[in-house]
Amino acid sequence: MAATACAGPPADSELRAKALGADAQRKRHAQEAYIRGLLASFSHVEGLHPGHTVFEDRCGTSGGNLLEPATGPLLTCSMSGRAVFGVEGEVADVLRHIDAAHIVQWQPNVNGPGSASGGSMDYALMYQRMRGVEPDGRLMSTPSLESLNEDVTVAWDTAPPGTTPPAHQVEGEETPVCPPETTVYSRCDITPRHPEAVPSVRARYGTVLQVDIRPALSNGTYFEVPRSRS
Repeated sequence: MAATACAGPPADSELRAKALGADAQRKRHAQEAYIRGLLASFSHVEGLHPGHTVFEDRCGTSGGNLLEPATGPLLTCSMSGRAVFGVEGEVADVLRHIDAAHIVQWQPNVNGPGSASGGSMDYALMYQRMRGVEPDGRLMSTPSLESLNEDVTVAWDTAPPGTTPPAHQVEGEETPVCPPETTVYSRCDITPRHPEAVPSVRARYGTVLQVDIRPALSNGTYFEVPRSRS
């Protein structure tokens, strides 16, 4: 009787070769230029002082098991960037500077002036103007900014009167560190080499603002290798 051999999953070295192939590298360079370009634009906004930046690029596999074999891509590469800034002066002024910089197009206020519309510059400024409290004393919904294409989100510390402890949206207690490397491919850059933790940035400036960039339509994915259907 002839024995039939079942092909096992590709070795890490084979997957790494795919992650370092010409097509992956071309898409990697384009995605990195896009993310780093946006981060650089925020660093030039008046009133924002860089605390630290974390850039991640990872390729990994989605494994299965005997009962539920993997059905997704064989290899997925994704990228993201995060920057933490200290805010000098009033948050509202910095938000106006961000708006004037035309870095991205922000979500429109679909509910009209004076109404809450998540992600819009209009509501973010209204929140700051009203100090997070409605005329009847109710706390307003937490503000944020989100780009129209959902690639960029911005959050900042808010502390409506009477909020104990203050509602710090920007989290993180420890000095940022890179996550463990993947077996296939991973890169992580933290700038500066000795980054400042969020509480330290907050203590120095009073308010912290965070920018996250992760292309939403692809969940940050810029390269995939499909799984064989055989």
